[in-house]
Amino acid sequence: MISFSEVPGLEVSPFLLLFIGIAVGVVAGFIGVGGGFMITPALIVMGFPASVAVGTGLANIAGSSVIATMRHRQMGNVDVKLGATMALGTLGGVEVGVRLVNWLKDQGLADESVLGVSLVLMAFISGYTAWETRQAKRHMDGLAPSKEGTSLRDMVTSGAARKLQRLNVWPVIYLPRSRVRISLWMLVLIGFVAGVLSGFIGVGGGFIMGPALIYLVGVPSHITVGTDLLQIVLTASYGTVRHTMSGNVLIFASFLMMLGASVGTQIGTLATSYVSGLAVRFVLALAVGFAALGTAFELANVLSGETHSLLDAAAKAILFGGMGTLMLAIVTLLILGVMRRRGRPIPAWAQSLIVER
Repeated sequence: MISFSEVPGLEVSPFLLLFIGIAVGVVAGFIGVGGGFMITPALIVMGFPASVAVGTGLANIAGSSVIATMRHRQMGNVDVKLGATMALGTLGGVEVGVRLVNWLKDQGLADESVLGVSLVLMAFISGYTAWETRQAKRHMDGLAPSKEGTSLRDMVTSGAARKLQRLNVWPVIYLPRSRVRISLWMLVLIGFVAGVLSGFIGVGGGFIMGPALIYLVGVPSHITVGTDLLQIVLTASYGTVRHTMSGNVLIFASFLMMLGASVGTQIGTLATSYVSGLAVRFVLALAVGFAALGTAFELANVLSGETHSLLDAAAKAILFGGMGTLMLAIVTLLILGVMRRRGRPIPAWAQSLIVER
């Protein structure tokens, strides 16, 4: 066990921090998020004050996202123009989020606020993504046998994305990598909202930005993964600096998680080259769902005003068990992808989740 002078009474296992880093790295590399929506509640259930969990999580996200972004850039999954445009809004949003969480910390309301906002957002995103993914899988399962040679890499453009792309509010920009034409103001607005959430609940903005790019902007899922990570590097780095200035970052804890993430991101990133956009969205829904359920138990524990061992144990079991389940799911998809590339048969349920090339 290790302790921290900045937070008297806090003792955590270094191996647990390494596990969190590896698990979040695998998931982040695969679905294009920083992983803060898993890290923040996990650190809180381990005893970290909410403000410190937010700042320490962002420090880990900043480092691990750099590694994942470089790997995705090599694979051609990063739209630099899109990422740079989104940054116009995200950086300002982060500043607003950091100031808000510091104000709530002074009022003694940080724990309840961070967990509550996280829960509402994660429940909505997980539910919608799971519903859309189920509908899309039914559609793609029907197409796969009848359209031989048709690429199933990504086949989703929502009605909302088509409508927003038709809003010709000047200036309208074209993103050739993502094959999208959209108003600059729409991208800045989405970036600002993601930035506020990044600074407030300790996420890189990825689990908000990812679905927004897919369902509101119409960016293909595999391009979303890499581009999302690029803007996370910017928002998480800025958020880390601001939270460090506020005394909310435990450097050694963040270093241990980053060490694990440096290994995990390589696995998660590699797996994206074998799967369809449908698989990415499926794992995103599952990841956010686990985090939402664990957060709900921890929020109930905090609101009760005293520690309940059953609620605390349930929150830990769901959060850490969920991380293990997600790693297993991603590694399974990677193995199935390798099998298909080598001409070996794979289960029927996986046909629409794996691409041949």
